[in-house]
Amino acid sequence: MKNKENQALWTAFRLLGPLLFYELCTEAVGVACSLFGTQNALTVTGGGAFLALPFLYAAYRKRQAAEEAQKRRAPVQNMDPTQRAGRVPCTGQQQRRRRLLAGCVCSALAGIGACLCLNVLLQFLLPPSDGWDSTRETVYGASLAVQVLVTVVLAPLTEEVLFRGLIRTELRTHMKPRAAALLGALLFGLYHGNISQGIYAFLLALCLEPVCEWSGCLLPAVFLHVGANGAAICFTALESGMPAASGGQSALAVAAGMLLTAAALYKTKEVFCKS
Repeated sequence: MKNKENQALWTAFRLLGPLLFYELCTEAVGVACSLFGTQNALTVTGGGAFLALPFLYAAYRKRQAAEEAQKRRAPVQNMDPTQRAGRVPCTGQQQRRRRLLAGCVCSALAGIGACLCLNVLLQFLLPPSDGWDSTRETVYGASLAVQVLVTVVLAPLTEEVLFRGLIRTELRTHMKPRAAALLGALLFGLYHGNISQGIYAFLLALCLEPVCEWSGCLLPAVFLHVGANGAAICFTALESGMPAASGGQSALAVAAGMLLTAAALYKTKEVFCKS
């Protein structure tokens, strides 16, 4: 009984510990910023991500190494000479790099489409909320350089290592992949705070999950996240100088976003899953 309790505590720690650590880093940066007379929320978020990223990535790499140790390859005598030397043929490496690059580009396009579709759809379906308006003012009221650094670089890297790297891996050791994907997406949505952002993040996570599954690594998911956040900056800048879209224009934007997302995800799967 005690062993089961200890195992449950250890599982909870491995699942929620990285998230709590990220929050503590953000709080620490917030305290440090207040001492210097600034409390810009986007700066605090970026500082927390910058502080937490190396530690989270080290934990992710350690977890990966432990998993790889459990899945030892075939005995040395069954390997070809190149594998025996610990190397892969140059042509194989080049092919994998080209495939990874193509998959990352397709994933970024999927993120752009998802951003367009989900933002327009949620603005149409959900009434404006104070939390969403406050978030928009915080993020898009900062300088363009800060927006890009935090929302396009630091946040996608840190959140993908945290949610698709550490949390997803832990969930999949205790439940079936689909259940783990849904629970991970729910945690990702809850992490974003308000209803509009939470639904957006939940649906975006459902796009991120298959990309991780197909590719077997985090980089394409990072690119999808980068594409979505970068597109959000661009679309917000364009909206500020344009009249409100009509119902027909909104429907067209949603359809275009859905089509781009579906086509890009299909191509991503094709790139990574072809023999």
